[in-house]
Amino acid sequence: MEFTFALVSGFVLGTIHAFDADHITAVTAFSGKAADARKAAFYGVVWGLGHSAVLIVFGLVIMAFRFVIPPFIESVSEAVIGLMLVGIGAWVLAGLFRRRKIHIHRHEHDGVEHIHFHSHFQKADHRHRHSMFLVGAAHGLAGTASVLVLVPITLSQSLLASAAFLLLFGVGTMTAMGIFAYLLGSVARMAAAGRLLPVFEGAAGIASIGVGALWITNAVSSM
Repeated sequence: MEFTFALVSGFVLGTIHAFDADHITAVTAFSGKAADARKAAFYGVVWGLGHSAVLIVFGLVIMAFRFVIPPFIESVSEAVIGLMLVGIGAWVLAGLFRRRKIHIHRHEHDGVEHIHFHSHFQKADHRHRHSMFLVGAAHGLAGTASVLVLVPITLSQSLLASAAFLLLFGVGTMTAMGIFAYLLGSVARMAAAGRLLPVFEGAAGIASIGVGALWITNAVSSM
């Protein structure tokens, strides 16, 4: 009974872990650009898959060889995640401005020439798709040490049991993030219908840069 409860707790802790600020920020940036609930959910699940794959592999290696991750390495990993979030935010904002076609329009009223600036929002170019798997993998690598602390003592003595815990932890993370991204994609789709998608994307991009900057600051201060 205790063993089963410990495994179930892996799924529950995984769903909670999915809502860490850096996770939510990255997936929000990608899902906001999708403006499609199913595609956004796909992004969320793929992110969770990358996160879980790296977490399981590195987690089991660390547990098998009794490695201890130095605090300095953890700080460097957090700084890398911060840089990645800043990069994602910059990518979102750059794509937003690229899709706005701005031109000068001239016309006359009663013999007086007027000049106006016009902006037309163009649809996103989907020829280049960025992999959420790699983003999730980076998050999984950076968070391995903190997640291993959650493995119950009941399971930590067995690699098979630990693997089962981490697997259910990953399933919980993928499930929670998939549902969150689906809901976020639905909101983005409604925003697109009301021509508010650029505002939604801009807010996601700025939030990503802000959270990334905080992560970098915290990581550097702890080195």
